[in-house]
Amino acid sequence: MKKLLMLATLAAVAAVAALAARPGASAPPGDPRLALLQKQVKILQAQVKAQQGQVKVLQGRVRSLTTQVGVNFEGDTCLAAQTADLFQGTWGVIDQVAQAAQQTTYFGPQTQVSDYGNCAELSGPDVPRPGIVVPPTIAPLLPLLQWLHE
Repeated sequence: MKKLLMLATLAAVAAVAALAARPGASAPPGDPRLALLQKQVKILQAQVKAQQGQVKVLQGRVRSLTTQVGVNFEGDTCLAAQTADLFQGTWGVIDQVAQAAQQTTYFGPQTQVSDYGNCAELSGPDVPRPGIVVPPTIAPLLPLLQWLHE
């Protein structure tokens, strides 16, 4: 859209210049066509300037939204990893009870899933990730919930 308006402005300027430069066919002073073209050029220039301002505002909004989407992704990854820690902590308790009662385990040792460093990236408040805790607790989720609320 910006390029189209610039092209229209240039075309109008070229038309005014062509009328003024043609030998023997120049517009007489006060020719209404020349005044009309000059008026149209001024209007187009004002429109281009206004749209350039709008483009600048929209570019700022796009940058802001891009940042927010990235931060949201980090929060989602951290939440998924901490939820996996809770599940695996629960499985650890089941194995403890089964070992004491039946001398068997159902799940065995657990391996912590990666949060790709995203929990550590969150701040204001910081969101530490203690890993798999047996018995499980929601305490690690509390800073994340506070971070999500901020």
